[in-house]
This record gives sequence, structure tokens and C-alpha cells, in this order.
Amino acid sequence: MAGVARRKAQLAREKVRSAEDELVAANEALKAAIPRRDVDAIAQAAERTAHAEGEVREAAHDLEVVDELLDEAAEPRPVAVHSGEGLRSLLALIQRRR
Repeated sequence: MAGVARRKAQLAREKVRSAEDELVAANEALKAAIPRRDVDAIAQAAERTAHAEGEVREAAHDLEVVDELLDEAAEPRPVAVHSGEGLRSLLALIQRRR
């Protein structure tokens, strides 16, 4: 389970890095486009920003899954108090069905 959580966390980090790069590029494009009143470039920057926001939302979801996996891994697993408990009744049931 820890391996799955680790992979999910790595994916989330990659999505955040990608979103960060996308936002930097979109902001640079806006800095150049706004003074020129380049509507097309502004629209493209808005699309890049929206895409980056989507990546951040996906990363947040991935991290929620990681939290759940880590919580499950941290929970103590029940240990049988009586080894073989119920085995006799199960064997008796199987024998009766024959």
C-alpha cells in the first residue's frame, strides 16, 4: 500500500510542477499581450491558466487518495484471538451438505 501511495504522491508532484510551469508561461504571455491588446494571446493565456487549475485540482484529488491509503496502512489489522475459531462449525456444515 505504501508503494501505491508513493506513486500517487509522485504523480501529484508532477502535476503541480507542470501546472506551475503552465502558470509561469501564461503569466509571461499575459505580460506581453496586455500592452499590445492582443486578444488572441490573452485568450490562449486564459486557456493555459484553466488547464493549470485543472492539473492542481487533479493533484489535490491524488493527494486525498494518498491520505486515505496512508490512513489505511496506519490502522492496526485485527489479529485473530483464537486460531481456527469457527473451523469446527464450518467443517460440520460442509460435511452435512455432502
